[in-house]
Amino acid sequence: MLWLLAVFIAYWAIIEILRIKGKLEKYGKNYGPILLLKTAKGLSFVERISKPRLFWKAFATIGIPLMLFGMAVMMALLMLADIVMLTSPPKPSELTSPQAALLIPGINPFIPLVWGIIGLAVAIVVHELSHAVLCRVEGIRVKSLGIILALFPIGAFAEPEEKELLDRNRSKASKIRVYTAGISANYIVAFIAFALFFSMLPSLNPVVAVVDERGEILGKVVEVNGKPVSGSFDSLVKEGEWNYMLIENDTGRHEIKFYGVFGVKVIGLYREGGTFPAEIAGIKGGTMITKLDGRKVRNIEEFREVMMQKRPGEDVEVETYDPESGNFDEFRIRLVERDGKAFMGVYLSNYECVGGFNIVNTGILISSLLEIPSRLGEPSSWLILISMPFSFQGFSGMERLFENPAHTFWILNSLYWIAWINFYVALFNCLPAIPLDGGRMFQEMISALLRRSERGEEISAKMVRALSFFVFLSISLMILIPNLRL
Repeated sequence: MLWLLAVFIAYWAIIEILRIKGKLEKYGKNYGPILLLKTAKGLSFVERISKPRLFWKAFATIGIPLMLFGMAVMMALLMLADIVMLTSPPKPSELTSPQAALLIPGINPFIPLVWGIIGLAVAIVVHELSHAVLCRVEGIRVKSLGIILALFPIGAFAEPEEKELLDRNRSKASKIRVYTAGISANYIVAFIAFALFFSMLPSLNPVVAVVDERGEILGKVVEVNGKPVSGSFDSLVKEGEWNYMLIENDTGRHEIKFYGVFGVKVIGLYREGGTFPAEIAGIKGGTMITKLDGRKVRNIEEFREVMMQKRPGEDVEVETYDPESGNFDEFRIRLVERDGKAFMGVYLSNYECVGGFNIVNTGILISSLLEIPSRLGEPSSWLILISMPFSFQGFSGMERLFENPAHTFWILNSLYWIAWINFYVALFNCLPAIPLDGGRMFQEMISALLRRSERGEEISAKMVRALSFFVFLSISLMILIPNLRL
């Protein structure tokens, strides 16, 4: 971070020196460290592709209901976030960090640098190019195209002739089409990229592998009890008996003996601020929790389901299995309170654990991804798309867990991030706040509804200013509240 800060300061200093010497005027202008570089190149291309005017008007008109839908969804999410922040604010985490609020690849912890840059570049180009095309379709001159820099490219722009765009004699419908063109383009690109991404998933050949706690692959599982593994693993394991699996890695093939018991592995004991019930009871790191109150827990999701039903002060019966000794033990633990929930004081592995070995089955990942399109008929399921990167950052680093050529994952990662970033850019621009497209369209629509009122323009402007204040205040609260130290 210090190196990045030093480079940023040097970049800003160079910009100021060029500005003072008058070297920037020919190419653009700056607002502090934000540099706007303009060019007339590309305007002839915009002119050529804007010729089918009826097509482009229909294209932009599609964006009106899409923008209204996105506006309603985003405002509902902001209001819900405000309620959560003011009533039960979340603890500081990677998810609530200031970096997570920025759609900047490499800065946002959930957006990888290379794939994020590809997705963001496509989103920015199609968004601004669509604005430029619709300006020409509506007879508005485009003075320049350009890129916005703040050390790294953070945006692009099409510079229309403002007097022509804001001319009172220009129809409201004409202005609205210009404003909605960008989100129409982003939505359509997102739809196409998502469709291609999901259509490619069935072509992947997943494998089952043994991994360590860091996710490093120790070997691909070839056979279990003499039967070949082809996407299925659990069904080949004989529970309550000794089993054998054949794994393959760089050193060859190796047979591993393991006991057929499923559970969640304890990878550590919680000791922050004292000793907690699990350690007091005698549970050790490396053991597996196999049952809670007599109910089998095969994975961390089932563990959480049981714990969510418990209350601080209640007892829970815990069965564990120690892979080293081969012993099963039972413990009675009185749960304590942490963050308002029942807590026993263990750190658990996210991997499925069988006989002490962490198992990854990428076939399960593919199946869960393929379920997403079929669930989008439910309005609430659209939140899955909005929040996807928080749980799935693409296939980068997972190539060894599939039997496919490397270029397949380049294509999949590019499609995934192009789709998600275009979708998010479209949704964000739907917010009714100036200078976002949604704010400009909302102001024009309210002004059109109040066209018979002498104060229609003034009222619409005040409404958008109020909504802009609410939007940016809500975003600020989401960043500040979880990270305040009071």
